[in-house]
Amino acid sequence: MGKISSTGFQRLSYICIFLLFFFLSIMINANTILCPGNEKVTKMMDKAISLNSDGKSKEAIDVLQKIVNFSRSIGCEKGELVATKNMMLVFSQTYDYKKALEISDRVRDLALNQKNYKILSTLYGTRATLYENLGLNEESLKEYKKALKYAMLIPNADTRYYEVSLIYYNLTPFYQGRDNGKVLYYLEKSKEEVQKVSDNNEEVSLNKKIDMLISVNMNLGIYYRDQKNKNKDIKLSEFYFMEALRQLDNSKGEINPDTKIDLYQALQEFYQEKKDYKKAIGYGEDMLVMERSNSMPYNRRVAYMVLAKSYLGIGDSRTSKKYLDLFTKLNDSILTIEKEAVEAPVKKIISENKTDGEKRIKNIISISSGILMFFIVIIIGMLFYRKRSNMIVHKKYEQIIEQLKKGTIQNIRQVPSSVQNNISSDTERKILSKLEEFEASGKFLEKDVTLGFLANQFGTNTKYLSEVINKNRSQKFSNYINSLRIDYIVHKLYNEPKYREYKISYLAEESGFASPQVFIMAFKKVYDVTPFYFIQNLKKDQI
Repeated sequence: MGKISSTGFQRLSYICIFLLFFFLSIMINANTILCPGNEKVTKMMDKAISLNSDGKSKEAIDVLQKIVNFSRSIGCEKGELVATKNMMLVFSQTYDYKKALEISDRVRDLALNQKNYKILSTLYGTRATLYENLGLNEESLKEYKKALKYAMLIPNADTRYYEVSLIYYNLTPFYQGRDNGKVLYYLEKSKEEVQKVSDNNEEVSLNKKIDMLISVNMNLGIYYRDQKNKNKDIKLSEFYFMEALRQLDNSKGEINPDTKIDLYQALQEFYQEKKDYKKAIGYGEDMLVMERSNSMPYNRRVAYMVLAKSYLGIGDSRTSKKYLDLFTKLNDSILTIEKEAVEAPVKKIISENKTDGEKRIKNIISISSGILMFFIVIIIGMLFYRKRSNMIVHKKYEQIIEQLKKGTIQNIRQVPSSVQNNISSDTERKILSKLEEFEASGKFLEKDVTLGFLANQFGTNTKYLSEVINKNRSQKFSNYINSLRIDYIVHKLYNEPKYREYKISYLAEESGFASPQVFIMAFKKVYDVTPFYFIQNLKKDQI
């Protein structure tokens, strides 16, 4: 069963299914032979996982179906089980609840036959989420109990502790708004179970354990921060948030970036409520930098609103308005109508139908085709929008390549602006000459280059140097340095193919940036495309 990583339990229906698939699928890789004697199944599974990770769910399902068929033909039940389970999770992830529920029966039969209690636990956890998303809370709770029953039967102790911890954790959003006492109970039970996991275990990595502890402590912080909670305790809330931060800082491996983003957002909201607006802004801005590489629009929407409030709190109405405008634009683009379209007919069926749960499910499935058509219309619209956006971005990429071919890529060599200054023409020429020498020397790649440092090197003052850069390069100093660095790395990527194989962290270091996040932001600001997009298309052009 997969872990919910969220600053608000209400986000369960949006992210649970995806994380279920992600956490379980990453364990099936080239080092795991699904069908001994036939590595074809494992290779196909790796391909399906890669496709789903790239957002190509339809293609992933096609590959998974081929795995099911092939596994049956060679009598490999393990391969069939894993492929069928992942098909169920992909259908769940893409809101095709009818298919997911249909496939779940086959997963159950295969898992029972193989006594695979871990997959059985995953199966019932997924079904619990599906029922909850459909508004069938009683059925959902029954499935959670079955998931817990099978998790308790997992032979490996550390895996058992971890899976039980996940189920307790996933039960907490179920009780939010219904029973705050049980929310706290299951969070504490989840923490108790994951703490039993040993630090040196092949089944459950230390990173996963720490990630889980961060999430539990973060949500304990949220629990004690909640305005509606009679147990609200700001000191306890901050204690748990700091505990989560400490675990994040002490982690030696890679923590799931979604967890870190969620934690920073929770801290942003916490400090905004405390009226510590500077800390709220700090965590919010940092979170948005991280989110650029992970695309979590729901987090981004909250961040925009909280930043708007925080900047207003320090009296910066201009920046507040900027974030409020961003919030409004993003909020309009998020298709919340999807959730409403599912809930409205489902609630009507539940209120009018007094029969048992199974009959209600059949009724829901009978209307799902109509809802599905509605979704298809929305999705088509989104695809057209995305295609148009991709065309615009690719046009930007083609313009960069055209400039590189012509040798006119130097962004900082702009026509002097009409900015007036009080510097003598002779002084301006001297500074400009030294500026050109500086640009040719490559010293802009040094991390400690500041306006004061450069002014001292040029034998002038910061005011004069700043004015010359503004007038002759049409940029502020920081943007000027960033443009030089980005131009440098763009030439490297274009002229030396080996650079296209380097990690973003290396490219950032090579071009003088303090962090990969700052590098990505600067690249996007200069060229309107991300370094990832630029590199990927260079590789395609090379082929």
